[in-house]
Amino acid sequence: MKKIVIIILGTLFFIGCKQNQKNALKHTEPKQSRSDYSYNWINAKIDSTLTENNIPALSIALIEDGKVTLFEGYGTMERNSITRVDKNSIYQIASQSKMFTGIIVNNLIKEGKLKLDDPITTYLSDVLNEQSTKRLNVVKLRSLLQHTAGIPNDACSNYKRRIDGDAWLEGYSEKELIKDLNEMELEYVPDTQWKYSNSGYAIVGYICEKVSGMDYDALLTNYVTNVYDLDNTCITLNSHQKSLLVTPYRKDDREIKTQASLMGKATPASAIYSNATDLSKLIVEQIKAYRMNKEKGTYSPLILTKQAVEMGRNDLYYGFGLIMKNEGNWTNYNHGGDADGFGCEYYFSPEKKIGVVFLTSSGGRWIGRIANQIFYTLCDESKN
Repeated sequence: MKKIVIIILGTLFFIGCKQNQKNALKHTEPKQSRSDYSYNWINAKIDSTLTENNIPALSIALIEDGKVTLFEGYGTMERNSITRVDKNSIYQIASQSKMFTGIIVNNLIKEGKLKLDDPITTYLSDVLNEQSTKRLNVVKLRSLLQHTAGIPNDACSNYKRRIDGDAWLEGYSEKELIKDLNEMELEYVPDTQWKYSNSGYAIVGYICEKVSGMDYDALLTNYVTNVYDLDNTCITLNSHQKSLLVTPYRKDDREIKTQASLMGKATPASAIYSNATDLSKLIVEQIKAYRMNKEKGTYSPLILTKQAVEMGRNDLYYGFGLIMKNEGNWTNYNHGGDADGFGCEYYFSPEKKIGVVFLTSSGGRWIGRIANQIFYTLCDESKN
């Protein structure tokens, strides 16, 4: 009997050891998910790209299945600093600002304060002289938003004087904008070409101010940041936000510091501040808005491509501060910005429920290439 008990106890001990071994293996060698593989690849890809291009800082957000799944910061707030960038680090977003202006316009249209097919002279009659009224009477608000108005990119004097890569620190006043409007010559007959124009969006922002009776800062707060809970999207930084602002570096020499720009009345085109937290929130809301529009026909000011024009390529269309590209059974919506050391890339697909946000403190074409590659990789791997 004693021998049998020993055998039984030995058998149970052996089985218990084998089970513990299985549990240990399960704990230490979990099966990786698709996202695990993707994140490992993304981190490796970003690390090599930042090293290759000598990039001081990058903050990213990834949205999958309509939810933020990753915030990551690479590099530091300033070279030789020990403070790393993260999801709350603030960057100037350059031309991504146009998307916010498009959202404001949609709200003012909804309120009946703007009409897309009105000549812009309807809203500027009190500041235009007789000659400029005749010249600009053929330009519609819609054309300004879609970059088909014939307004030269540098029609606003601050863009004409600014050197690419340098920060613009001289501001741009209402008086200067009015002077430029009265001297402005069209580059081509409106609605016959597509040509990107920063100055066009500066004029859009000014028109929004005039019809609403609010300055652009108040417009941004009233129609965007308060509505979507974007705490650090603004045009003027408070003392706390200044401590979160990443130091920018020239894109032609990434060892040289530059500064954030002061764009004044050109801010609606070029100079809003934001961070990965806020921009990813907005992507989540835009994915919802586009999906609801398709499924139920509901309207949202976040839908910026309801009316869009070809950009000189059959597969690219420009709405109100947002680019649309058809990908067969899904759509890629995107924009970006690059100036003064800062760079931004913003992509999402409502059908795939995928999005990416990239923000850097030293711009250049590298950021567009890697953001594009990672976005399409996530979309290719998506089950939606």
